[in-house]
Amino acid sequence: MSTFLFPRFQRAILLLSAAALILAGALVLARSINAQEPPADEPPTATTSDPAPVVTPAIGELIIEELILQLPEQSEPETEPDLLTTLSVEGVAGRNAVYDGAVGRFSISVLRESILSAVNDGNVAVRAVSDAIAEQCLDTEFTEPDESDTPTCISPLGLQTASIRIYEEFDWTEAGRVSNGFRYENQLNIAILGTDFAGGLVDLVVNAGGELVRFDGLDFTVSGRGEIERQVMLDAIDDARLTARRIAGHMSYEIVRIVELQPGRLQSVSSSELERAAVTMADEGFEPTPVFGGSEQITSRVTMVFELRPLESDEE
Repeated sequence: MSTFLFPRFQRAILLLSAAALILAGALVLARSINAQEPPADEPPTATTSDPAPVVTPAIGELIIEELILQLPEQSEPETEPDLLTTLSVEGVAGRNAVYDGAVGRFSISVLRESILSAVNDGNVAVRAVSDAIAEQCLDTEFTEPDESDTPTCISPLGLQTASIRIYEEFDWTEAGRVSNGFRYENQLNIAILGTDFAGGLVDLVVNAGGELVRFDGLDFTVSGRGEIERQVMLDAIDDARLTARRIAGHMSYEIVRIVELQPGRLQSVSSSELERAAVTMADEGFEPTPVFGGSEQITSRVTMVFELRPLESDEE
């Protein structure tokens, strides 16, 4: 029972308080009106034709204004002039990476009337290439391949089958589509230590496989390339920070923070030199394949945005 009476009692108190405020406002308004009217000899007579003035909106406005005046003053925070500015700088750095290996890409391609003959002849050529490479391999790998006394060394794990395909090959003639036979393709990747034997590798594989071998390309490699690229990117960041500090100091500014950093793509430019390319051939009149190895310049670019503010002046 008490749980229902208490809210009702509070509501009644609130209603009485509101009524008291309205009554007080009405008395204040009435006194102000009487003070402005001139005195009359006869008391005014009330007429029933004119309606009583509605004062509730005015009283409500007075109450709201009074409540607003009672609120504590809230001054707007003092804002200093915006003296911060941003500076965008590009950092560039590069390092020279010397080629210390190479990968030769070859394909054994055979076209025969039947699948069995194509596969058999192709496998014979692949075996001949594998045996020729095995004769040039050392039992152990050395840490510095370019310092080896044997320039014809091939990595023991260098021979890799990239893919094998067997499919029927067709040609279009006046009579329509005609089968040319079955094609066998075995793609081989051969990695070597150092670059001295790069040209010799090409001659070795071509002589071992004969007319069935197709040379697809030669790629030079750099060991530890990932670490070199990371170091080049860090060098580019240091270059950007140094440039930003110099510009800020020249303008009598100081760096507050780094707002943005955007690493760019790594670029590489080859610098070739003529390397040795010799291999023992059955025909002494065979001209060895020359190979142009050398080094590679790895370049990194980064864009950094710095936030600057003026240096505090010593003069006050």
